[in-house]
Amino acid sequence: MKVKKGTVERPPKPEVSNASDQDAPIASSAPKDLSKEDMIALLVNQGLDGDMDAVNACEDKIIRAKAKAMIMKVKKGTVERPPKPEIPTLDTSTDSVDPRDDSTIETENITEKVKKLLTENFPESLDDRSTDQYIQISPDLWYEIAEWLKKDPDLNFDSLQCQMGIDIGDDMLESRYNLHSMEYNHCIEVRISIPRANAKVPSVEKIWRIADWFERETYDMLGIEFTGHRDLRRILLPEDWEGWPLRKDYQVQETYHGIVVPKMKEGWE
Repeated sequence: MKVKKGTVERPPKPEVSNASDQDAPIASSAPKDLSKEDMIALLVNQGLDGDMDAVNACEDKIIRAKAKAMIMKVKKGTVERPPKPEIPTLDTSTDSVDPRDDSTIETENITEKVKKLLTENFPESLDDRSTDQYIQISPDLWYEIAEWLKKDPDLNFDSLQCQMGIDIGDDMLESRYNLHSMEYNHCIEVRISIPRANAKVPSVEKIWRIADWFERETYDMLGIEFTGHRDLRRILLPEDWEGWPLRKDYQVQETYHGIVVPKMKEGWE
């Protein structure tokens, strides 16, 4: 009223520190855990410190009214200023951590773990070319290993992310698999090398249905035969196409049903 009448100047607004949770406005979550007496004491202290916005923001009308009344009494000197109550702080500790979250728990490298388990369960399958980045195995027991990788409860590789083939040279081809566990969020890469002269790998399309088209494309481009596949045929090229385009020794046929291959590209290449 005095400011409005012009008898006194408007006092400067005090700066509110963000560093202390005890000076936080009443709308914060911490004061909700206080008793009514402590809530009134907190509001009184905030009001006396110049933060009447915190007092007015209190949703409980009775507490707000009692706090304002006590503020007036403290200013008149009829009652002492109540001690500021301690505000419980939010516990930000990570006591309940998901054991499957590999970002918070240091776990054994999953590739090394699978290699150890393979040595125990399929001792003849591991190839000495394996590294900490991928697992190299022989093709003979691949179907049984794939089933185990998917069904083992501690591994649960329920998702085949990708399967592809590559000509690695020296008359060798390779089939590669990227496996992922949706439950544990871990992944591995499996590689299987086979000679061009006998390019056969057991199909896993009965284990991971997505392998159906993956294996067909690898067959189409590299001529790797996936034994046991229920519909192994070309997927990109016509059935009577000659050769395997992604092999290093591939020679493009000159014509296909009377059409020159490849087409002349001058002018638009």
